[in-house]
Amino acid sequence: RIKILCSNVHTMNPTQAARDAVLVPTTVDLAKDSSVVRGYDFNEGIDHHALLESFAHTGFQASNFGKAVVEIKRMIEAKKQPMSDEKKATLAQIRDKGERPIDSCTIFFGYTSNLISCGTREIIRFLAEHNMVDCIVST
Repeated sequence: RIKILCSNVHTMNPTQAARDAVLVPTTVDLAKDSSVVRGYDFNEGIDHHALLESFAHTGFQASNFGKAVVEIKRMIEAKKQPMSDEKKATLAQIRDKGERPIDSCTIFFGYTSNLISCGTREIIRFLAEHNMVDCIVST
């Protein structure tokens, strides 16, 4: 199809050639494979929880952020789950006294080093200071 379009470019109207190249009918059922894009309605007041959740439906990068919010919620819920006595006993044998409490979930936090210099170091410090992450990996 591309070869045919390119060979006809010189003989057809340039506007028509552009239209034919860009406005190609889709073969994907968009209604089935996608979600409705909508932003947060600030007229409803500011609800930070609802604002973060709205990112799941607010365009490509915001949608990825929204997926991250969902995953973080899953990690927090996993940390709240009780740990078996057997696992507690095993972990207690390999830990030093005075370390932080044992959780049922280990959260690794990875980031590129530029996040420290771009103003998010306070967020990273807060996460570590309040035991919200268990292992930090930086490049």
